[in-house]
Amino acid sequence: MKNTSLKNTCIAYKAVFKRYPASPFLLLLHIVTRVLIPISYTVIPAVAIRGITSGSLKYFFSSLGIVLLAVCALNMINGFCNSFLQGYRIFTRLGDFMLKFFNKSLTTGYMNIEPEPKHKIMDKASDAISGNWGGVENIMLQSMELIILIFGLFTYGTAVFMLDWKIMAITIGMFVVDTACREWAIRYSDKHREERSVIFRKINYIKNSIRNVSAGKDIRIFGLEGWFHSRFEKLLKAVEKNQRGVSLHWYFPTIADCLFMFPRDLLAYSLLIGKVLSGQIDIATFTLYLGLVSGFANWIYGLSNTFHNLRAASHAFNDYNDFMALEDLKDDGADAGTPLAEQSSSNPPEIEFRNVSFNYEGSDKKIFEDLSFKIKAGEKIALVGNNGAGKTTIVKLLCGLYPPVSGQIFVDGKLLWNSSMSVKQYMKTISVLFQDTNPFALSIAMNVASCDEKDMNRERIKESLKKAGLLEKVDTLIHKEDTYITQELDDDGVQLSGGEIQKLLLAKAIYKDGSLLVLDEPTSALDPIAESKIYEEYNRFANNKTAVFISHRLASTKFCDRILFLENGKIIEEGSHKELMEKGGKYREIFDIQSHYYAESTKDKKANQEELA
Repeated sequence: MKNTSLKNTCIAYKAVFKRYPASPFLLLLHIVTRVLIPISYTVIPAVAIRGITSGSLKYFFSSLGIVLLAVCALNMINGFCNSFLQGYRIFTRLGDFMLKFFNKSLTTGYMNIEPEPKHKIMDKASDAISGNWGGVENIMLQSMELIILIFGLFTYGTAVFMLDWKIMAITIGMFVVDTACREWAIRYSDKHREERSVIFRKINYIKNSIRNVSAGKDIRIFGLEGWFHSRFEKLLKAVEKNQRGVSLHWYFPTIADCLFMFPRDLLAYSLLIGKVLSGQIDIATFTLYLGLVSGFANWIYGLSNTFHNLRAASHAFNDYNDFMALEDLKDDGADAGTPLAEQSSSNPPEIEFRNVSFNYEGSDKKIFEDLSFKIKAGEKIALVGNNGAGKTTIVKLLCGLYPPVSGQIFVDGKLLWNSSMSVKQYMKTISVLFQDTNPFALSIAMNVASCDEKDMNRERIKESLKKAGLLEKVDTLIHKEDTYITQELDDDGVQLSGGEIQKLLLAKAIYKDGSLLVLDEPTSALDPIAESKIYEEYNRFANNKTAVFISHRLASTKFCDRILFLENGKIIEEGSHKELMEKGGKYREIFDIQSHYYAESTKDKKANQEELA
């Protein structure tokens, strides 16, 4: 259930008041001065006219001087309060709500950020905290404006009612029609809000691609400038079309205001001029009432505008709430007391998938259904098959990133995703490398240890780099293992080659020393020979571990104890490399095709080298 605007406002200001104890007093002072300032400006012309008509310069300057000094003081107090309150809103958004969003993004389950429906929730939540006009900060501003408008409306409304109730009736009618028109415009805007979100996400992708150094090479070499330009231009036109419809709908409240303004002003002027001519009021009072009538209409218009702005801000605030309500991974299993990484570092786990079915959220397509297999403790198995066979999805479930839609996953006989076992602690036992894994723009040491500097074991880092064959390279760098990778966060950062990145990832796996090793084609960008060598390195490292090797290149995983050949989410063949080759089935067919292709490729490469020589 969505929070009301009032509840979201209370949540926002509770955070402000807790962070800044002086803020309630400043808020009250700001509200009072904001109401008094426009009243003071309305009074100034009346005081000046009365001073002129009195014929006394002393009265003129003294009365006008007092009012002007009061206005000056009110503006100074208001400016002081507004300056602090604005800072309080910004710092609360950044230091409270954005920090919570950041932490949530890191701790929530992976199933809450990867699927498209959940990713949209995350994007909307990010928008709600990304600027001064986002839902979180804007609801603080709009709720404050609403309180100011209510007090101002009461003050001005009392004066207008004393003049003539018909003026108030026309103005209130104007408010009702204006509100109805705005409601219509808001419904249209909300209806097309998702469309805008999708368009801007595509725009951000293109902008990020243009800024990406690696993509920049392909863009220039393959002449993709025209495609990016035309696509970007097309998206901008889509934004323009979307916004044009929204702007057109918001034009109708303005038309309604103008239509009501004529009878309101005509009635007000007629009444006031009549009172002046009959001697009931003087020119000064006429000026004062004229300002009050005009001001009352502005307060009414402001109330309508702010009320709808508040609703829009609350709607965005609820986007933030939706993301924050997503479930975190919890350390609440029976093994939560002692990290499993410590419990089982020398005891490789046994893994079993029992009748597991899975499909991604937002899709009815089953990746696999009733899938069952067992990996013995200390066994090295390979999951092979063509792209789209379901290998990577199995890895995600194996690593605890997703729960199965149905079926069960057991680790050493304990049910994963059950109160008997902590998924978060289970993850600590896993050394995993995914497809297209790239190091973070942090130091080499932090990439290897994956922890804060105070928790690092420096000797262990160097030993891991040495075993991975990267220490010699690292020792040539200015800051050794404290050298940053890329220059995103440090000007002295270095760019590692593809082979060096693979060695760094191997060092990372060696350092963690998880009892379960999972490789999801991290070397897919390398040539077959290079990939085979890397896999052999991991094979040596995988002794006394349960290991799962993923590849669509069958020759890279020949060393495994057992190979599972997947097709369309099903295991169609199973056995060692020798057994599957002797069987002469699908595995043998694909292996022979790949071997022939790689042999031809190697032959051509050798011929080219000889020709160049």
